[in-house]
Amino acid sequence: MKMCCLIFVVFLSALSCHQKNVGTLSQTFSMDVFLKRQINIGTESYEYRIYVPKEGKKGAKLPVMLYLHGSDERGDDNEGQLSGPAPSIFANQDNFQFVIVFPQCPAGRFWDEDMIGLAMSELDQTVKEFDGDKSRLYLAGFSLGGYGTWTAAAMYPDKFAAVVPMSGRVLPRPGERKNVAPQILGLADSENPYAAFADKLSKTPIWIFHGANDNIVPIENSRQMAKALKDAGNYNARYTELENTGHVSLTAAFDNPELFKWLSEQRLSNK
Repeated sequence: MKMCCLIFVVFLSALSCHQKNVGTLSQTFSMDVFLKRQINIGTESYEYRIYVPKEGKKGAKLPVMLYLHGSDERGDDNEGQLSGPAPSIFANQDNFQFVIVFPQCPAGRFWDEDMIGLAMSELDQTVKEFDGDKSRLYLAGFSLGGYGTWTAAAMYPDKFAAVVPMSGRVLPRPGERKNVAPQILGLADSENPYAAFADKLSKTPIWIFHGANDNIVPIENSRQMAKALKDAGNYNARYTELENTGHVSLTAAFDNPELFKWLSEQRLSNK
């Protein structure tokens, strides 16, 4: 009898743990905070989310950020891409005084030429909908999205007032090359690819974040880019190496009030 009771208790405990895991995996985000949007391209429709601050200066155009998520947030639920930045947004809403566009990369894909093109279309549609400030468009991304950030910034070097890559590699992997934009392949195949990317971005304000103990994306990616940007004469390029931090640099970056002060100071002069 005692053994039966023990087995029943263990079963209930296991069931409880399973339910908690399911709840965590099926996390959803309020559509009142992160609005749902859809874009139609040809005969296809694609969903994305946007964040709009509740309070802003009356009559003032808001900046708009495009945020590219990491590999764990890929899918088609139009939820996962929010899981990384949402906690920082909730905790520091005063810092996020701009619209944010959250595209989602499908499972098995990466931020290739087509996915970046789609994300840019979603950004443009959002800027039009909210009459965003085209002189203050920001680009940020973490991990796989950090790679996407370097790629998108090099594909559109005159579009963004500021770029924030976090824990991102710079160069495409061999298996990705067939889906990468030709101009990116040209940079990657240069004798010194980091210098080639840096020359392309020599006038773009950039703040790089990377954890010193990152065992997923080698920190040398960011160290080499920081040096190359300095050598290219980009005096508005910053590099923060986060001590005692592994791969997840997103929280430290988005919880840093200095980042948002710096972002607010960046503006394209030709828009």
